[in-house]
Amino acid sequence: MNKKVNFFSEPVLLNKHSLFPIPNYGSAMSPFFTALSLWVGGTILISMLSVGVSQKVYSPYQIYIGRYLIFFIIGVMQALSVSIGNIIFIGVYVADKFEYILFSVLISTVFTLIVYTFVSVLGNVGKGISVVLMVLQISSSGGTFPIQVTPPFFQHINPFLPFTYAVGLLRESVGGITWSVAGKDIFILIIFLIITLILGIILKKPLHARTQKMKDKLYGSRIF
Repeated sequence: MNKKVNFFSEPVLLNKHSLFPIPNYGSAMSPFFTALSLWVGGTILISMLSVGVSQKVYSPYQIYIGRYLIFFIIGVMQALSVSIGNIIFIGVYVADKFEYILFSVLISTVFTLIVYTFVSVLGNVGKGISVVLMVLQISSSGGTFPIQVTPPFFQHINPFLPFTYAVGLLRESVGGITWSVAGKDIFILIIFLIITLILGIILKKPLHARTQKMKDKLYGSRIF
């Protein structure tokens, strides 16, 4: 009788073997929220800091590269604060802590360059694009739900967004790194970095005068 009861209560015995165990849900979600905080940090930077200079003696290229150094330094500080804070103060489980911090710095560098380039080249329009892109990436990065269960539009744009590879890279360091996967994410993030830098250098000069004229009109209206 006991055997029958045991059979109906548990007809199948499962032997579980976790390859990359993560002990809690919060740690499993931390890659998404870490990437999101780094993008939000870059967006706040472009809202607080100017991307231009008052002196007219510098070329558009010098302004673009020189001004970005400030954003880069603050972005690195943000990445260190978020990643180290997650490990020490929040207690997020991370299998490879050193790589987790390095990956956060790389992601912050890419994100700050992208949002900085939008604003440096396009002015206030770039701020709007940064916010819209953030919203799209939240839904299409596969950070909260598998990308396969999202609407087709988000599935189509998923491979073209930096958020996708940032979340994937941080997941590798949290659960345990498979370097074939992490190497691909690093490579694509570096590609985003290079393409953004090239586009910023190419477009800064031809669009600099137009965005500066628009900015002068906005400030002259005394509304902004």
